[in-house]
Amino acid sequence: MKQKIAIIGYGTVGKALFIQLQHQHQYDVVKVGVKHSAKHKELNRLLVTEDVDSILAQSNISVILEAIDDSDAAFEYAKQALSAGKTYITASKKMVATHLTELYELEGRFGGRLLYEAAVGGAIPVLRTVREHFAGEEILRVRGIVNGTCNYILTRMGEDNLPFAKALAEAQQRGFAESDPTSDIDGWDSYYKSVILAYTAFGDKVNISRVKWHGIRDISLADVQAAAKEYKKIKLVAGIKCVNDKVTIDIRPTLLNSKDPLYHIDRELNGIVIEGKFAGQLLLQGPGAGGHPTASAMVGDLLNYPKASARIVRKLLLSMN
Repeated sequence: MKQKIAIIGYGTVGKALFIQLQHQHQYDVVKVGVKHSAKHKELNRLLVTEDVDSILAQSNISVILEAIDDSDAAFEYAKQALSAGKTYITASKKMVATHLTELYELEGRFGGRLLYEAAVGGAIPVLRTVREHFAGEEILRVRGIVNGTCNYILTRMGEDNLPFAKALAEAQQRGFAESDPTSDIDGWDSYYKSVILAYTAFGDKVNISRVKWHGIRDISLADVQAAAKEYKKIKLVAGIKCVNDKVTIDIRPTLLNSKDPLYHIDRELNGIVIEGKFAGQLLLQGPGAGGHPTASAMVGDLLNYPKASARIVRKLLLSMN
């Protein structure tokens, strides 16, 4: 019997989810929650509903895949789903970073599952790698380029000597930046992702003592050109480390030379370096955003969650108390 699932949101990611789920024959998408059903005539009218609460209340739907831009609404939907013992899969980085502890408490109390691989790094399985590959050793630090919009802008400034405004306009035209790019270029997007990475990598030391971040809004073409003269690149780098049980997060434009693995991460790609006590440095790179990469990570959560060890969740929840 197919497992009944639902999608909330039918924008770029929601549409990609619907397409990818057609190839997973063990699942049956029975509802798609949207704001305006009249816009989505390509979908069977029996699938589409504007009443998201009715989806969350439907007892035969066991999994919700949420792909909306409204973090406040996503939080309300997540609470309802987890309180009903459902699995909730999301890409909402702001919602997860802001409310992770509360959502884990609901998960532990009612037996649901919260999954959010797509919230950091798009298609890159960074959270799964941190949890599973590094489960047997201490993580020393995590650093990376986690915002494809900023990386694209800085790359294009260096490639064709584009002023910041022109590089941003090109990123918007190509769909790599929103019409309001504030969250990206001022560092908020990197901040939310870094908080999630910090919780994942240092779950037993989640008392984040210091967070500093600065975006790329003030980076000029002259800055990029000066870096190039020294055979360096400017990248927005997020650094997360734990020293004496205190976690610090530092996000800032950084000068990198060619020996740094992040130097070679260009355009809209993301790159994340995880450094383990015994494994050394592991570089993960790939598309960090976009409809299909993000949907791919969400489908990966869907396929992997029954296999995931509940011990990981319980350990993290206990460590937060």
